[in-house]
Amino acid sequence: MNGEGCRLQVLVCTLGAEGIRRVCASSHPEVDGVRYLVSWQQPDGHVDVPEEIKKRNDFEVVVSATRGLSRNRNVALDAASAPLVLISDDDVGYTAEGLERVLKAFEDRPETDLITMQYESSGNPKKYVHGEVDLRCNPRGYYATSIEIAFRLWRLRGAGIRFDERFGIGAEFIAGEEQILIDDALRAGMRCRYVPGVICRHDGSTTSDRHFYDPAYIATKGAVISRLFRFSWPFRMLTHALRNAGGGKPISRMAYLRAWLGGVARLRHSTK
Repeated sequence: MNGEGCRLQVLVCTLGAEGIRRVCASSHPEVDGVRYLVSWQQPDGHVDVPEEIKKRNDFEVVVSATRGLSRNRNVALDAASAPLVLISDDDVGYTAEGLERVLKAFEDRPETDLITMQYESSGNPKKYVHGEVDLRCNPRGYYATSIEIAFRLWRLRGAGIRFDERFGIGAEFIAGEEQILIDDALRAGMRCRYVPGVICRHDGSTTSDRHFYDPAYIATKGAVISRLFRFSWPFRMLTHALRNAGGGKPISRMAYLRAWLGGVARLRHSTK
């Protein structure tokens, strides 16, 4: 498959030799109109592209010496060229049906700029809302995972939106980059919807699952929510502390509040 006729690029971000091995081990079916763009960070020195990838006509690899997942995603966005892009990681598996579901979601909704969908997992299945949702009216408890997000590339570029490199694995704040991206898109007037339908499989745990009570993760929540909700974040902080700390939880409410406020303070002194 050459670049002509490509309607969707799957932006696979990975790091180092171990990461590219995960890419090779994951399922990437050949689908008409779909290509895979691998953004490969090699901060510790050059590693050759594996033969399994070289022999695929539907794969393209871009290499950088950068660190940090959001920075890597921005490298991929700069290199992307298809009308539609789907965010991915190196341990995500696809089926032809799932990728075609992404294409159909946009074909059926020509007015929509960004769509979030679903992934399946055997380890800790994520709970989803029923029916389509306009993300301007985000239902309580719903959040998007990065590997569920697809959008029209020209709309994102036209609005000047990129991943905030202060957030995400390897950055100052270890999570939250996908919620910030969607919030920035909504503020820019992009039309964003959640559309039910499984598009991929990811069996690993999420950052939230692994670090929920870690003070660094709580600080990240403080930074993310203060960025998303510039006036109401103190009320939200108190609500989160009452719900998730104290009362036999692994962290006291006072420690929770200190970590949260530390994240807010660090964000205010950081440079985007």
